Parts: sequence; structure tokens; C-alpha cells
Amino acid sequence: MRTFPDCIPCLERHARELAAEHLPEGARGPFIKAVLRSIDAFDMNNPPPVFALLMYDMLRDMAGIYDPYAENKRLFNRKALDLYPRLKDIITGSSDPLDTGLRLAVAGNIIDFGTDAGHGIPIEETIARALHSRFAFDDRQLLFSRLQNAKTVLYIADNAGEIVFDRLFIEAIGPERVICAVRSAPIINDATIQDAEEAGLTDICRVMESGSRASGTLLDLCSPEFRSLFSSADLVISKGQGNFETLEGSGREIFHLLMVKCPVIAREIGAAMGSFIALMRQ
Repeated sequence: MRTFPDCIPCLERHARELAAEHLPEGARGPFIKAVLRSIDAFDMNNPPPVFALLMYDMLRDMAGIYDPYAENKRLFNRKALDLYPRLKDIITGSSDPLDTGLRLAVAGNIIDFGTDAGHGIPIEETIARALHSRFAFDDRQLLFSRLQNAKTVLYIADNAGEIVFDRLFIEAIGPERVICAVRSAPIINDATIQDAEEAGLTDICRVMESGSRASGTLLDLCSPEFRSLFSSADLVISKGQGNFETLEGSGREIFHLLMVKCPVIAREIGAAMGSFIALMRQ
């Protein structure tokens, strides 16, 4: 997916937030000016996570800040783990544990510091809504059908905190056949190996770094090992908007699970803001 003019205000907003929250006053202006110059020169044929990567590289190079949301990620991992026993009981008591696990995984996608939805994250409300709402795009039954015969499932994670909700769904799928991919470096609140360890995911399934440092899965930046698995896996499940933006048009069947949190994604998918999505695309 390319970057649209509508994406620019969101990128600028995130730059201002990074500056206000993580930079001393004297460094804020130069950082924001550098971001604005980069926006002007940016090739809009690239997806938005490419620019986010440039912005975080600037933050690192100008201020030495490598992981600005480290503490926030740990906090949301802990919050999600506090919910885990209750959510596990909901799945265990469900008449359809696989569907309930999927619904909870999609609910977890609300945890996103890169969008306006990341402000005042209503986790409990979103869980309740996801358990009972219709999906705006609903390829769940097709996904479940594919899962019946899939021996290798590549599950591409999105954010910290959310990864605990992914664990619930992976446990329902059967963790012995799942390889979960995470980012290879911190960016926004995207999940890394450390988050997978904190979430207990590394205890139940194989977890690998994709090679991507972007807030998505840019195949050109991914490791040869990941690209090989991406091509050969029987089934690929992709979580979140960043992965949708970077994997759209990749040439293979992918099941995208996400909550619509930005107007551009809403327009591109054709669903209202706040909608739950289970969409197969090639």
C-alpha cells in the first residue's frame, strides 16, 4: 500500500509526540524540522511504515534514543498478562475456542501507540465488543478451513501487549505448528523478541525475528530465512495495520486480522472506523 496525502498529518502528529515526550526542549524543533524535510522528499509510492522507519532512525541518530516506548511496552505486556487468566477461561468455556481466540486476538489490536486510537486505549470495552460483534469483512470460516490441513502456520505479530492476545489464539490453533515472527528492532510499540519472552510466547511456540526494523513487514528488509518461510508456510496470518500496509499485494494468500484504526485503512479496506476485520488477500 502506498502512502496517501491523508497519512502526512498522522506522521507529523507522531513526530510531535515523540519530540514532546522524549526530547529536551532545545532538540524538539530540529527533530521536527528534519522530519518535515524528509516528508517533502519522501517517495509516496512506499507504504507509511517506510517513513516511520526513517523517523525513528532520525530520533536515534539525533538524540541517541533507541526504544522510546520501552517502558510503555513493558506496562502493556503486564496489563495484558493480568487479563490472560480470565481470557483463557473465556476461551476454555467457549463452544468454539478457535473463534473466540481469534476474536480476542483482533481485540488486542487496539493496543497501538502509532495511531490516534492509541490514546486512552479502551481494552476492556474492545474485548467485550469483539466477543459479540459482526466482522466487517469475515473470512473466519475460510481461515478455519485452511487451518485444518495446515502443518506450518506463520503468524506475523504486531504490537507489544497485543502479543499476549496473540498467544491465546496461537494456543487455540496448536502452538506446535506455529512460527511467530516479530520485529528485529524496536519501533513504536511493535513486538520484539523481548516482548514475546515477556508474554510467555517463547515458552509455547517458535518465535523468530523477521529481519524488518519497520513497523510492518517490508519483505525487502526481511531475512532470507523469513522470506523462505513466508513463501513456503502452509498458512500466513498477519496482525495489524502496519503488516497490512506492507504485505498488501505480496503475491501469496494472507489472512489479515486487525481492527480499523485510521481513516486511510478504512477507505482502502472499505470498512468503518473501529471495525473488526478477518480478510484474506492475495
